[in-house]
Amino acid sequence: SMCAGITLGKYGDEWDNRAGSAPGYVGTIQRALTNGWNAGMIGHHIVRNNDISHCEQGGVVGSLGGAFSTISGNHIHDIHIMNWFSGAEMAGIKLHGAIDVTIAHNHIERCCLGTWLDWMAQGTRVTGNLYHDNQSDIFLEVDHGPFVLDNNLFLSRNALSVNSQGGALVHNIFAGAFRLYPFDARETPFLKAHSTELAGLHDNPDGDLRFYNNIFYRPFNLSKLDKPKLPVSMDGNVFLNGAKPSRWEKDPIVTTNAVPAVQLTERRGHYYLRMKLSKRLTAERTRKLVTTAVLGNAIIPNLPFEQPNGEPISISTDYLGRSRNESNPMPGPFEKSSSGNLVFKVW
Repeated sequence: SMCAGITLGKYGDEWDNRAGSAPGYVGTIQRALTNGWNAGMIGHHIVRNNDISHCEQGGVVGSLGGAFSTISGNHIHDIHIMNWFSGAEMAGIKLHGAIDVTIAHNHIERCCLGTWLDWMAQGTRVTGNLYHDNQSDIFLEVDHGPFVLDNNLFLSRNALSVNSQGGALVHNIFAGAFRLYPFDARETPFLKAHSTELAGLHDNPDGDLRFYNNIFYRPFNLSKLDKPKLPVSMDGNVFLNGAKPSRWEKDPIVTTNAVPAVQLTERRGHYYLRMKLSKRLTAERTRKLVTTAVLGNAIIPNLPFEQPNGEPISISTDYLGRSRNESNPMPGPFEKSSSGNLVFKVW
């Protein structure tokens, strides 16, 4: 497709595509609310088990219309590789208003940007996805949360870009760089829980991020959050090959020794992840099972991290669906009692 492979809906009126600014887009949202943008009328799409490729704008897109949807089990690849499309909407998955959206168990590769959650990612969960060979894996832009990224494999050179608050990043592997935007003056919406109804507008300072039980490889540098404008919380993380922790974490496991980086290989259409796990990861300390109670509330909307139906979240299973040791879960996406050189089938 010259443009998008699958669109989940875009609000349009006589002012469509003429917003031109953050206040202009807020005006679009207000008009959409007047004209029926609500959970009873919009969204709830299911995009499951598709092969989506060679789209020059985006694989799966939506502006307000994708709310309350599930995008799962898809192979999304070769997006915006010819540079035939311009603007600021190019990604494997690009959503404005990803309210209560679940993005789960997708394989996203060879995209200009794997996933771009732009404005109002609230109640959003990105879980169990494989990202690799993208120019960048995931970008969180001017969202106030709460949103959760858990059990993902972020393996591209640029793993994570954050221009948002109210996020929880739990049990992921980050094998690429971290980009942090310290402040964005645009005032963007936060919403009432599980709703499209506006609760207010706020600018976008850095901070209000939670990093729990992740594995980081160089060049990831979490010390970029050493002087946040909003509080941060970090615990149970592992930093390998020179990846840098933040001063806010009291007891990280850090090694500058040469640990083999994760290696992804393909064989007969299946993908395997090779990595080395040391006994140090569990022997030196215990970790908490991450739940709604542990995560607290996202600061700006003052809302808890929970499921779309309002039930609590518990990160009690791993990337492969196996139960975690609730008294001392392993860091990273795989709950594995053995150590040494391990191979996981990840797609």
